Amino acid sequence: MTRTLSTTMFLMALWASSAIGQEPKQPKVAPGPNEPDLSVVLEKVYGLSMFGDLVNPVKISTDAAPGLFRKAGPGPVTYRPVIALGLETVNRGGYYHPGDSPTKPDKTELWSYKHKHTTKDFDLGNLTPPPLAEGSKTSFDPGNRPFGLWVANDGLKESDAYTQPMVVAALNKRLAKQPYKAMIYPAREKATGKLIPYSYLICWEYSTNDDFQDVVCRIENVELVNEP
Repeated sequence: MTRTLSTTMFLMALWASSAIGQEPKQPKVAPGPNEPDLSVVLEKVYGLSMFGDLVNPVKISTDAAPGLFRKAGPGPVTYRPVIALGLETVNRGGYYHPGDSPTKPDKTELWSYKHKHTTKDFDLGNLTPPPLAEGSKTSFDPGNRPFGLWVANDGLKESDAYTQPMVVAALNKRLAKQPYKAMIYPAREKATGKLIPYSYLICWEYSTNDDFQDVVCRIENVELVNEP
């Protein structure tokens, strides 16, 4: 969809303002290719700042960025995709427990879907979560051990992306050069600005253009380990 000049100027200004506060070592976020930019998605849908609200920034190195969660209370953890702007081939997601080395995560798949939201969906506010394939699950019990999350797309070779960059670097040659592929945010009530306890958004990148909006997921009943 062709953007008007005024709309384009607004989006450029919003993207530039969202970059304020970016850590020097933080990987750059690219504008979405004919799709809403991550800064616009975060601000318009969730009332969040792309870097001001980021809870796993890269300050020292990608390996030092927080990437694991721990269950916060009784009941299951829920994890599901809420916005799908990546490839329309089958997308998958789940969780893992770290293994003895980054090359050995103990992975579990929870859900899959084949869907893509459009710019029109975004403009009209029709961002209902993508319909999941039969047999998908959105809740699980990780026990008391720390765990990470992952997504993948069947249309790409070596597409697995993990919340821990060191696991991406160890297992995905295609993404190893820049293995930071998940930007994590606290969930917030846009109307009131209040944080939603133990709830986060994960903005994923499984390609190499680093627009970080291939899949946006919501996870609940967790706390981020070593949260800044």
